[in-house]
This record gives sequence, structure tokens and C-alpha cells, in this order.
Amino acid sequence: MEVGQKKILFIGHDANVAGAQYVLLDLLTSLKEQGLEIHLLLVKGGKLLPAFEKIANVILWEFEEKQSRKSSYSKLVYNKVFKINKIKRRKFYNEKIQEIKALNPDLIFSNTIANGEILRNLDFLKCPFIVYVHELENSIKKYTSPEDLEFQLKNATHFLAASQEIKNYFYQQIGVSEEKITVINPFISVKNILEQINKVDKSSIKASLQIPKDALIIGGCGNFEWRKGVDIFLNIANTILQENKQVHFLWIGINKHSVDYQNILYDIEKMGIWNNVHLIPPTTENIEYMACFDIFFLASREDPHPLVMIEASLNKIPIVCFANSGGAPNYVENDERVVIPYSNIVAAQKQLNYLLEHREVCEEIGERMYQKALKYDSTIAAPKVLSIMQEISSSTTVA
Repeated sequence: MEVGQKKILFIGHDANVAGAQYVLLDLLTSLKEQGLEIHLLLVKGGKLLPAFEKIANVILWEFEEKQSRKSSYSKLVYNKVFKINKIKRRKFYNEKIQEIKALNPDLIFSNTIANGEILRNLDFLKCPFIVYVHELENSIKKYTSPEDLEFQLKNATHFLAASQEIKNYFYQQIGVSEEKITVINPFISVKNILEQINKVDKSSIKASLQIPKDALIIGGCGNFEWRKGVDIFLNIANTILQENKQVHFLWIGINKHSVDYQNILYDIEKMGIWNNVHLIPPTTENIEYMACFDIFFLASREDPHPLVMIEASLNKIPIVCFANSGGAPNYVENDERVVIPYSNIVAAQKQLNYLLEHREVCEEIGERMYQKALKYDSTIAAPKVLSIMQEISSSTTVA
């Protein structure tokens, strides 16, 4: 992307179906619509790669190695393939580095704190970089090595924080100057989401999942990881279903080829709730499934400001979340009807049952969240990000 005479390189950690990736996609789409040329370096690919390639000149950093099964009969073959891969890998990355050198960016926009390693690899460019942080403490420790984090803290020109909670953490716990951090909440193309919602055939989706058309659905969304609270979601589903077999639970984002998926199926079978719990793998059609939710239960232990909250709000779905879990309580304006004491299964069961029985309350909360979500449009947020990049690219000189 070029701002004036300045060229900007965007970096994404992958093209998987997840919140930070969608935020980057909507940001780049909005900037592209303004007539700007987009240059994007993706560390890894994913399902969203074709969407990124439609709007950006994509450089894919991922090197795919040929595999050779190692056995007593194939050691010679294995060693030969290993050596060939090593040569090809060196050649591959030399070509990527030359391609990036030729691009010669004046500013780098890194879309996650997890990009520390690639930023260190690009240090030879000697250009300033901005980091858009979508992670809180647990995720930072999980996805960033101490060395990579230190490099970013020491060298980043500016940080964008996806929530006030992230800014507070960087300022109060890590010691980053408050003036060096700007809060930019995750954003989305409201127009595109509303268009998708209006096209959804809820009856067909329910039928495909063998859910009765008049059944109420409590939904969740996210990759399988500890902080997303899939285990909490299932435990609460089990508790509710012991008393009410009419409600169904639907989770979007669990890879059916993973060990985690098999473990979840084991729990669901032992709980005896397999008829009422439905698991959907990561999909670009998550909006279609979410449109069938009656309540969105954000079971996360830690989530700075998940994009799915905005998607649920555009569906006019009430969001139930845990206190002290990140940005969700503030997003729902600390409404006691939907904010549950942290990881309290009994309180969650009670409140979810209350909402299931009081549809007028769900409608009132859903309408209020819908009006709130309209403010998270990429057409509003993208100019703010562009302004920050313009200011930094025009005022920063690297020796």
C-alpha cells in the first residue's frame, strides 16, 4: 500500500478463518476500495488465502517440504530428500528476501504480536513498524517467545490495541508508554455481514443439522484452545440438557480431524447429549450458522475483543460472557443479565435458562447490541488506521 510516496507492507501470521485475519482482510479491502495498492506478506496460508489474493499482492512465506517416511528401508532416501529440501528451503527464502528487498517498504504494519519472528527476519529492511495487538497475557505467552516479544517492545514505532484491556496490560504490566498505544477495536464490513445474514435460510441449516425448526439454539464459536472455554461450554450444555432436552447447542470452529475433536466426542457420548450438541469445523460460512443462534454464549476465559461478538450483534443475538475475561463485559456494557461471574457454571446455567424463557429480554438486548455493532464498521475504522500510518510514515526517519 502506498501513502503518498510511502510504501507499506502488511504482515499477517496466516490466512486461517479467525477474527484477527478477518479484521486484516476487511482493513485491506477498505483501503483497496480507496484505490491503494496493497502488499501483503503472509507467514502461512489458509482458507482465506484466495480472498487475500483478490485484493493484495501476496508474498507467501510458507515453505512446503516433501515428506519421506523414515524407516530402516528408506534411510538413504530420507537423507537424500532431507538434503534436497534443505537446499530448496535456502533457495526459497533467498528468493523471498530478494522479493521483499525489491519492494523496499517504508513502513510495516504487523497484524498480530505473534509476528515477532518474521519481523526479526526482516530487520535488514531498517524501516519502522506498527503492531496491531489482538492478544492478552495468556495468548502473548503462548504465541510469542520472550525474544520475539522483546524485539517488538524495543523496536515497534507504535502499537494498536484491539481493546482497552490490551492497552492497560501493555501500559501497566509491560511498561509500554501510554502515548505509544492507540485503541482500535476490531472491525468488520457491516454491509457485507448484513447482506449475508439476509440471505440465510435458517430452516435449511437446522434441517441439515437435524435440529427441529422451532428449537432454541445456544451457540459458541472459536478454535479449540483452553482460553476459548470449549470445555466450559460443554459442561454448561450438559447441565442445562439434564433438565431441558428441547434446547440445542452449536459450536463453530473445531477441526474434525483433530485429537481434540475426538476427545470432545468422547465427552459428549459419556454425557449422553449427542443428539443436542453439534460441532462445525472452521468455515467461511460461520455467519450462516450463527444466524441460527438464539443466544451467543462466549465461554472464553480470555478474549480481548472477539470479532464474533460484533457478528452476533449484527444478528441481534444477545451475548452472554464471563466477567474478568477480557473485552466482552465492557462490550455488553456490564449488563448483569448477560455477564456471569468468571467460570461459574451454576450462575451460567441459571442465566441462560432465564434468557431461554424470556424471549422479550433477548430481543431487547439483541436490538441494543445491534445498534452498537453498527459503529464497528470497517469504513469507520479503516480511515483511523490509515491516519495513524500516514502520521508515522511521514514523521519517522530510519538511519
